[in-house]
Amino acid sequence: MFSYSNPLKADRQMGKKFLITVFVALITFQLSAQDISFPQSSVNPNHFYADLIAKTATLNGGWGLFGGMRAGYNINNNVSIGLIGHGLIPDKLGGSYINQEGQDELHFGYGGAEVIYKYNLSDRLYLTGMMMIGAGRVDYENLGGHDYFFITEPGASIDYNLTNWFGLGLSGGYRFAAGVNYADFSDASFSGWSSNLDFKFGF
Repeated sequence: MFSYSNPLKADRQMGKKFLITVFVALITFQLSAQDISFPQSSVNPNHFYADLIAKTATLNGGWGLFGGMRAGYNINNNVSIGLIGHGLIPDKLGGSYINQEGQDELHFGYGGAEVIYKYNLSDRLYLTGMMMIGAGRVDYENLGGHDYFFITEPGASIDYNLTNWFGLGLSGGYRFAAGVNYADFSDASFSGWSSNLDFKFGF
């Protein structure tokens, strides 16, 4: 359906290297600056978290709007583990949105296990590096059939706690898909940049 030139492949490789570099640098800096201890600190007194996520992402040459959720456990003040999932909103929003009037409706969702590492800038403000590894599923409304494939999505965010139990976050990441075998899609069709607005709850 869409062709991808060498410059696009170069951009994807550059994006991958950039995100991995940021993620590794964040962890290295934090490890060199302070010890990771298991007792709870005043910055994050909550053991569990649940985030509601609004995501925009590049998708098969266009873009898509997703709703999602993550939930998990804070091992300590710096490290968290959990699960995350996103689903494409199938509405036809016009412009270059992935679903268009008069075309078969695409359904796409993905999710998996996620590891989160936080670096506290203050009592309320912190930076976060995330790594999700999981799977995606795609199908068309009328074509029938479906496909499952591997997805990993590293990202980074800046977050602010408005209260002890609620905060907001802005994040960006890059989604890598592998093993796509459905219709005329390729791995590149479901790989691309994304940005999130997170509504964060702790309890």
